[in-house]
Amino acid sequence: MVTKSKPEGAQGETQVLTRVLKEAVKSGKYTLGTKKVISELKSAKVVIAANSVPKTMEDGSLAKEAMKSKVPLVRVDKSSAEIGRILGRPFRVSAVSLRVVSEGDLRALVGATAAGKPE
Repeated sequence: MVTKSKPEGAQGETQVLTRVLKEAVKSGKYTLGTKKVISELKSAKVVIAANSVPKTMEDGSLAKEAMKSKVPLVRVDKSSAEIGRILGRPFRVSAVSLRVVSEGDLRALVGATAAGKPE
């Protein structure tokens, strides 16, 4: 499931994203980087990707592997540098997989971005 971020209401999405990522950092139940995320998709509940991750469906791509594993892929309208800053890392983070996330936060994160998805 690939979702796009919604331009209006982006403030609410940013707050949810920030809260979810900070909780993941506290718990330590996350994986950083596209290659590591792809290799550990089976244990992931959701994958968050920066807007710089290619949207193509090439072999080995994050979107294709997430669909195979039936893990929601949430594309956020943030650069990899911004995601790195939210996580408190001094480097760019293009993709993050979360192994533990509450059901409410998962619905809020996926729902906030799915509302902007054209049918």
